[in-house]
Amino acid sequence: MHKMIRVNEKRLAAKYNRRIFLAALPALSILISLLIIVLLFVVKLRTELPQQMYRTIVYLAYVSVAYAFIVCLIGSILEDILIRAHREHTYIQIADSVMIVSQHCRTVFRDWKWVHYKKMWVVKLSEVKNVECVRNHISLSTPARYFNEDSSWLGYSRTDEGIAFDRWWYDSNGGKDVASIEITDFYTHGERIVRHILHCSAKVREREQRRARFRKEMLEIAKNVNYPHKLKDRYQPPDKRKKR
Repeated sequence: MHKMIRVNEKRLAAKYNRRIFLAALPALSILISLLIIVLLFVVKLRTELPQQMYRTIVYLAYVSVAYAFIVCLIGSILEDILIRAHREHTYIQIADSVMIVSQHCRTVFRDWKWVHYKKMWVVKLSEVKNVECVRNHISLSTPARYFNEDSSWLGYSRTDEGIAFDRWWYDSNGGKDVASIEITDFYTHGERIVRHILHCSAKVREREQRRARFRKEMLEIAKNVNYPHKLKDRYQPPDKRKKR
């Protein structure tokens, strides 16, 4: 049982585009205000504005356009960097009996390179109690190990028992235990993801119950087997039996 749920990049792009628009909104407001002033004096009042006033309007319009261009340029570059970071580090992975929830949280420029940080939770599916999708968040009621580190430190590989970190120290140390998880819903169908997690959790619990019953039955069978009391007589070599 394995599934990788990736982030919806269109939802991320819409979120960052709204932020870019809000950052460029002052420039748009200034341009609209200047246009209203010109139309009010020239068209409605039919009054000629002083030459200095025209010059001021042109300068303000130039600065506003330049500001909006710079905001859009820098915002587009940062948007591309952040979307690529989310593409790599924001996901929900179900690997057999373990679920890994990872979410990119911030990016910093350090040592002449971009360094990405992420939050990561490691969950046993059998311990998941409840999952809900409320508005733009997915909440899980379950014990988990929580990490908030440089993403390059949290590499891992799948094993038969779950996962093994590339930095072995994290297998038994690091992170902290939490009782619940709440992540931003950057995915395509939040409700469908909730149903899938609950379905996988039920399957894992059912499988573990079957294994527990099987082990119990095997132990009961082993207890009820009658072993011979005189093993020495039964397994003596043939030559010794003849001497008797």
